[in-house]
Amino acid sequence: MRVIPASRSKQWLFWGAMSWLATTLLFWLVRFVILGQPWTTVHAFRFLLVALVVSAFAAISGWLGARWLALSTLAGNLLGLLFMAFASRGNTGWEDLSSLLVYLELLGLGLVIGVVLELVLLFAGRAGRRRG
Repeated sequence: MRVIPASRSKQWLFWGAMSWLATTLLFWLVRFVILGQPWTTVHAFRFLLVALVVSAFAAISGWLGARWLALSTLAGNLLGLLFMAFASRGNTGWEDLSSLLVYLELLGLGLVIGVVLELVLLFAGRAGRRRG
């Protein structure tokens, strides 16, 4: 678990910033390059804000000590963006909404896995303290 920074570490700021940058760039890549939509500042800014919310949630979770929640959220975010890029190829109109749905499902799956992992670790730690 050396990959994940310790809680209350300043490395979480770096992780959050890098996640924000990568998420924003991948959103823009899908929207404006793969889907071929014209550049609009409004849409670019909205994607930037979505990326900020997801990245800030993961970084704050990790900083507060929910390191597995942060890691699984970041993993779900990355997988969701990659699958979104693949699902967006050759699609126009309503089909591009399916790629957004794929992203949201994988992001949500990462979040749920992280919550389950944190709860398992919490209850396992409590059970271990009662026995010992």
